[in-house]
Amino acid sequence: MTTEQLTKDLEDFYQSYIAAFNREDIDAFSEKFAFPYAWVTGRQGLSQCASEGEHQRNFARIMTELRERGWARSGVDRFKSWPMADDLAMILADVTRYRTDGSVLERVRACYTVRRDASSWKIVTLSEIRPPFLGPGDVPR
Repeated sequence: MTTEQLTKDLEDFYQSYIAAFNREDIDAFSEKFAFPYAWVTGRQGLSQCASEGEHQRNFARIMTELRERGWARSGVDRFKSWPMADDLAMILADVTRYRTDGSVLERVRACYTVRRDASSWKIVTLSEIRPPFLGPGDVPR
């Protein structure tokens, strides 16, 4: 598979990930993750989500918190990927979260490590990239 084909597959994967998030489709959203997977932060280090059940409980809590803050949907503003093998890649994405009135709730940048298993791409790790830092590739915000 060429780098261009991998990049297209990765972008399609990420768009379907955001679409499942926006629909609050817990099953489709959960399919986007490898279990276990991990969050990596400077403050807490490595936090692991061991099972799909744990992931679904966390997803329900996160969605409740977002809705309480007025969240209506999220949109992808920037997508960049770096294939590292036919079955391994890194993704950088800028996402805007919108309120029900259409105003901006927040802008986030995240970095993902993904791997392809026999059927599809799956998230293995994720990290938020906080301003003013740009993250991998020094991609401008």
